[in-house]
Amino acid sequence: MCIRDRPHSVAQTVQSQVARPIELARSQHAKAVEQRASAIKQTTPAATTSREKSSSPSAIDSFFSKLKTQFQEHWMTWIGGVALAFGGIFLAKYSLDAGLLSPSLRLTFGGLFGVALIAGAEYLHRKGIVFEGFNNYVPAALAGGGFISCFALTLLAYSSYAMLSATTAFVMLAVIALAASSMALRLGPLLAVLGIVGAYSVPIWVNTGSGNLVALLMYIGFVTLSAVLVAQKVKRPWLWYLLWAGHIGWYWLALSVIKPTQYWLVGGFALLSIIGLIAMMRLGVTLRLLEYRPHSLPRLLKLQPDHPLLLAIVVPLLLTILISVASVQWQIVMVCLIVMLLFLVLQNSRWDLWQGLALLSAVLLVVSQQAYHIDSNDHLFVFKNMYGFGLLLGIGLCLYGLYFGARYYKRLSFHLLAAFSVFTLIATLYTLTPAQDLAVAYSLWTVLLLLSSGVLIKRAQHAHTQWQQFSYWLGANANITLCLTMLLADSGLTLALAIQVLAISYLVKRHKVPMPHWPIKALVAVVLARLTFAPWTYDADLTFLALHWSIVVYPVAVGLFWFAAKQWQQTDMKIWLEGAALHCLALFITTETSYQLVGHYPQLSSLSFYEQILLSCNWLALGCVYLYRAQSAGQLGKLYRTAGLTLSALAGLLLINTALHENPLLMRLYVGEIPLFNWLLLTWLVPSMLTLWLAKLVKPLNAKFSQIVLGASGLLAVLAINALIRQYWQGAFIYLDKATSDAELYSYSIIWLLLGALVVITGHLKQQLLLQKVGLGMLGAVIVKVFLIDMASLTGLLRAVSFIGLGLSLVGLSWLFQKLRSKAPAG
Repeated sequence: MCIRDRPHSVAQTVQSQVARPIELARSQHAKAVEQRASAIKQTTPAATTSREKSSSPSAIDSFFSKLKTQFQEHWMTWIGGVALAFGGIFLAKYSLDAGLLSPSLRLTFGGLFGVALIAGAEYLHRKGIVFEGFNNYVPAALAGGGFISCFALTLLAYSSYAMLSATTAFVMLAVIALAASSMALRLGPLLAVLGIVGAYSVPIWVNTGSGNLVALLMYIGFVTLSAVLVAQKVKRPWLWYLLWAGHIGWYWLALSVIKPTQYWLVGGFALLSIIGLIAMMRLGVTLRLLEYRPHSLPRLLKLQPDHPLLLAIVVPLLLTILISVASVQWQIVMVCLIVMLLFLVLQNSRWDLWQGLALLSAVLLVVSQQAYHIDSNDHLFVFKNMYGFGLLLGIGLCLYGLYFGARYYKRLSFHLLAAFSVFTLIATLYTLTPAQDLAVAYSLWTVLLLLSSGVLIKRAQHAHTQWQQFSYWLGANANITLCLTMLLADSGLTLALAIQVLAISYLVKRHKVPMPHWPIKALVAVVLARLTFAPWTYDADLTFLALHWSIVVYPVAVGLFWFAAKQWQQTDMKIWLEGAALHCLALFITTETSYQLVGHYPQLSSLSFYEQILLSCNWLALGCVYLYRAQSAGQLGKLYRTAGLTLSALAGLLLINTALHENPLLMRLYVGEIPLFNWLLLTWLVPSMLTLWLAKLVKPLNAKFSQIVLGASGLLAVLAINALIRQYWQGAFIYLDKATSDAELYSYSIIWLLLGALVVITGHLKQQLLLQKVGLGMLGAVIVKVFLIDMASLTGLLRAVSFIGLGLSLVGLSWLFQKLRSKAPAG
């Protein structure tokens, strides 16, 4: 058995020995392949990134780099072309100076020379002798020299010889420039530069003196159309920059010299400019549909150069309309602009933001018509002039947004336009309408707003996305809020906006919409701005619900912001809204205390003694609250600290002014007759306690400044206690010129002795050395006062005993201080 198995085992051993190197080789080969693949994976992103970086430089850098490369390779060719051009010009000039030929012959030969260069360039290009396509630099250089020669000679014939009329020279120069642009389609982009620049500069070189704006704009439009065709064919981005600069420059010039009879001309030119410069560039000559898929807001904002071009055309037009006399021509132009923007949005979804510009244009159209007189006796005025325009535009834009929002439900801009168009236009009309006419318009506007809210709520119930539902709910809420605003007037508008903040916060929480915070912050900022400046801009006698407005509006705003903050748990929006509520509370305390005291809001230039006292306490308390809030405000901490320190500094200035100029100890001021509960309590005692809190709050910011504030708190406490003691004895007037009784002098000593002992005991119990020092200092001061002032009338042996007692007391206090200090912990 063993003999039989032996050959087999030997064979297996040999086979395993032979297979082992093969398997080892295979494993090594597999490892090498894996290493190579991992190396490729590691290097591919870097290579791709570098390739992407290298392939995506800015258009300007690409242009200059290509121009540099072409100049380095073909500089001799182009210098030769320029030399030929100058040669033709110098030949004409030499013949002029030397008098060799008549002016007409000189110009003729110069023109023939330029034409010969152009013809030679065309011949070389057609034969393909040098290069093909756009790299045909030699023919392009010859043609450039020829066109420059023809351009210069035409100007020479017009300006120096007067052989051509202005109109003839204008036409000839335009033909030469356009011919250069046309030839650039075959010879290259640099020749197109010559043609475009030359064509746009013709009106500068030749002024016919007719002031014919129609002819000028027609010429510029024709040149732009030709330049657009050339730029599309040549495929060079910087050619677009040239034609944009030339076209918009002449357009702005036309707007600056426009006359009332030419409104339709410049307005039509602006609309055609949008089509030619933007729409045709993206959509082609036929304005075909490009795309309709939705895009995010950052992607919509980053679209270049469409948005800057549109703003460069539309913004100057809108400004001109606003400062010009209202006319039917402008109305037609504005309506056409709105229709054009809405049409272009349908052709390219990257232009969705233009719906907002269309809505803004509608608002400005209404505003520009407010110069028309309103007959208050005609109750149908709500359907005429700007009122009719506003209602038609609002309803039309709403229907447009609803229809195309249902068709392209993922494009949020349609839903936003549907939700806010009626609200925006009626709000504009409400703002422009005189108060005496609002009663007539209110009923109609309310019906339209409520009907619009009903439609929006219905659409919200069948919404496809959360954002769509949120937009419709928000628009419906805005319409209802505007109805309440028109009913409640000025204060109602502020509260309506604050209610809007709460409603938005509630809807965001309920529907869990990932809404960005900046729209709510902007709305909160508007409300706070109105509430901040309202006391000094509105009528002081304005009432709300039969009460003075500030006593109602500020507390309600505080409550609305507070409840809105509850909807934003664990977000920075919660801190923002709580800060808004705190600011409203600060405004309420600041304004209402002064109003209830003196009958008007505080005027900082003429504050009374009592207003200064109230404001110093209010501002100091609010400053401490802001500083305390800054400890947990996150990113808003710096803002809270700035506000808190500012309010504290203002309160400090008021306290200093009170001590120096409005001090009841130095002048006759009524402080109240009731002991303790009088104006002195707010003058120094409350500020002393608040300043003590302030010192604790600013200690983490600046320890030295905290010590200064702590010293100010002690000084205020001393003034407060002494003033309260004096008021007890003196009554309503405590100025120092009044006689001081012995009982009053003794009461100072007794009270300060008790306070000093209390401070020493407190410092010992809390093991605070600073309090012990302060208490002992107080006791020492009381002892000195007792022996030097209270016993000043003593003589003889009593005086000697009093001074001995003073010395023993001071020694005893020193021993007590040392003993307490020795028992204090070493830390």
